[in-house]
Amino acid sequence: MDSTAIRESRVASCQALSGTGALHVAGMMLMRTSICDQTGYITNPSWSNHRQLFESVGFSVREFNYASSSGVDMQSLFRAMTEADPMSIFVLHASAHNPSGWDPTPEQWRKIGALMKERRLFPLFDAAYLGLTSDNYDEDAYAIRYFAEELNLEMGVCISFAKSMGMYGQSVLSLPVSTLTHTIATNVESNLAQLIRCDISNPPAFGARIVATVLGDGGLFSQWQRDLATMSSRITGMRKRLFSELTALGTPGDWKKLTQQKGIICVLGLTPDQVHYLKKFHHIYMAESSRISIAGLNEGNVRYVAECIHQITSDFEFWDVHCT
Repeated sequence: MDSTAIRESRVASCQALSGTGALHVAGMMLMRTSICDQTGYITNPSWSNHRQLFESVGFSVREFNYASSSGVDMQSLFRAMTEADPMSIFVLHASAHNPSGWDPTPEQWRKIGALMKERRLFPLFDAAYLGLTSDNYDEDAYAIRYFAEELNLEMGVCISFAKSMGMYGQSVLSLPVSTLTHTIATNVESNLAQLIRCDISNPPAFGARIVATVLGDGGLFSQWQRDLATMSSRITGMRKRLFSELTALGTPGDWKKLTQQKGIICVLGLTPDQVHYLKKFHHIYMAESSRISIAGLNEGNVRYVAECIHQITSDFEFWDVHCT
């Protein structure tokens, strides 16, 4: 493997039950250690499960503003890292931030990593969308590689194959923890094994064997890389198509975010009442925050979705009659 930490046997790892399970196990493991602070920092907004996952294992969870109208709020992030106690946990989205769609640039990741090292903070990457952001798995994993190779940071990574390999039903996730020495890695792996044993006993083998086969076979691995590029391109294409449809209709609002942001998830900026109306009368389903999966759009429904969004955001007389 092209990793110094792996070559030097400084990485402990285990299989967990998809993203939720890996974050849960990582939280339990970090609570066991005496060196980690019992405070976890998550972005605002973030995946809705992050807070309850870490609170459920005893962490005090704090939030910091992550997204601005034009990208990552670096000032807020740096302020949170500067104010955090040493060895506080920072849950970072490796790529395709859920739900904002804003990712740090490589230069910003380098600055984040430098301050993490200076402040002795512990990064825990939630890597649910590797390969589905930039058409390139390695590019999406830039921050993980940089933190491990260039900064030699201790960190955890929750790598899910639910989306990238279509393994939702098999719950396949790897939880590698990069440490400073082989001895530490051995101790961490022993703790992970104990936690997995009492939590789920044994993770399912079938999906893990599929993933191992794909990653271990040159031909299958190359095909998978091409498939990732195809899926990523389709997601980008649907973002552009929805933007074009809304723009052509003259729909009120700033829809440039659809093409500026990345990944599967997007928040449309609709009100809860508008979301409810779309669900009740148009059978368009999304979270109350108007968070949608771009992957749910296709050539057959994207115009219909745009027309319905246009109706509820521009026809004020209609809205007054039907939705108030």
